[in-house]
Amino acid sequence: MKYETYQYDRIFEILKHKIESGRMPKGTVLPSIADLCREYKVSNKTIRRVVAMLADAGLIKTKERQLSVVIFDQHKGEDDSADDLQEPDGPVMTDILKTAEILYYPFICHGISLCSKDDWDIPERIVRQLDPKLPSLFWKKTKLIWRFFIARCENELSLHIVDDLGFLGVEYRENNIGSRITYQRTLLEFIQKSRIEVPASEAIKEFLAYIHFITISREDFQCYVPADSPFRVGVQGLNQWMKTAEERYSSVYLDILGLITIGYYQPGDRLPSHAQMQKMYGVSVNTTTQAVHCLQKWGVVEATRGRGIFVSENIEALNNIHVDPRLIASHIRRYLDCLELISLTVEGVACHVAAHVFPEHIRELIHRLDEVKISGSLYQPAPVILLEFLTEHIPYEALKTIYTIILKNYRIGRKIPKLINGGNRPNKSEIHRRCAEAADTLLGGDQSAFAKQAAEMFEYTHQLIVKECKRLGYWNTVQDLYDGSQLWK
Repeated sequence: MKYETYQYDRIFEILKHKIESGRMPKGTVLPSIADLCREYKVSNKTIRRVVAMLADAGLIKTKERQLSVVIFDQHKGEDDSADDLQEPDGPVMTDILKTAEILYYPFICHGISLCSKDDWDIPERIVRQLDPKLPSLFWKKTKLIWRFFIARCENELSLHIVDDLGFLGVEYRENNIGSRITYQRTLLEFIQKSRIEVPASEAIKEFLAYIHFITISREDFQCYVPADSPFRVGVQGLNQWMKTAEERYSSVYLDILGLITIGYYQPGDRLPSHAQMQKMYGVSVNTTTQAVHCLQKWGVVEATRGRGIFVSENIEALNNIHVDPRLIASHIRRYLDCLELISLTVEGVACHVAAHVFPEHIRELIHRLDEVKISGSLYQPAPVILLEFLTEHIPYEALKTIYTIILKNYRIGRKIPKLINGGNRPNKSEIHRRCAEAADTLLGGDQSAFAKQAAEMFEYTHQLIVKECKRLGYWNTVQDLYDGSQLWK
């Protein structure tokens, strides 16, 4: 059975987007609770909660002893005046658009390249539903097409970040029906060609550039947003990446286990107090109490009232720990999503960082890499140091916020039992060499080469970690956590 608490939001989002995209139009009868349980492989309790969430969102109507019915009307509201919408804040909007360009395009391109012949059925169905005579609804539904391509990557973390940038709440306005007809025709032609043959990367880029030319870049193309939109107040709430209470306290004890494994905490060392842990991990006293209780139960730490929490002298207990593989999978899934997100976007990020750093910043990076040359553990710490450098010097606030979350997720690696170890010296040396070479290239002034080398290093690290997860038997557990194809199907 899958880790069901982790599923509520995911299943809700899947059904919500099926309804909003028109794949489940108004009047559609939802499958029975039993059928949904079988489809998503979760319990009756989980599906009932999802159904309640859909009803609370005004998407379906439920009646006792009857199947739920979709009540959301995607065609309603075209003539309603959105008086509560406002113009976006200029600098904030520019910042988010630049962030979206760096993050969206690589995922859209990757998602398009992954589509097989039958996968194109979904975006084509959405495109054919577009009505150029209804401009507000037309532009609202086009956003679901681009979200589909991002979801096709089956990367939940990136999809969460993309949604939180606020584009789904933006209303586009223009008075040129010809442009909408051209837009729809362009999409259909691209989809039909792509069914026959997977488009080359250059063809995808040309297609996206033309779409941008006939929409956002036009002078008569305006947008309006709700008062609390990220386009007015900035990106907020992205750091809610630990959703369940169980994940929060498991994150604490897995992190402590990882720090003991790499030797940061030695037998007999005093661990941070509960108050210090709460500050370090941003959790409550109940969470740290549960985490320490688990470590005590496994014999890894000893806690005495009035004295503190200490690493056990019997450190061999670490070898006998059994952590619920479903719980580990939720962390590994997010970690792997994070690695893929970096691999796809870091070259663009590094290009912009390279243009905004000074030689003293680069020399500090080189110095930090030199300090850890002989230390560290599997796939760390050189990539973390490079990622910290990039994050610190990102010139766009929204992108910097997102990469701060990515950096936090990247550190999940040290929480995964046995992933960090004393072996694989050749791989560690190669990773450090690549990081140091990229830093030297940047100091030499070749910004483009630096960005490419950084991207290649993170991709290399990503592939090594995937290989290691397969060797340790984590991969199948991760794949069983949820069917990633449900994000787009």
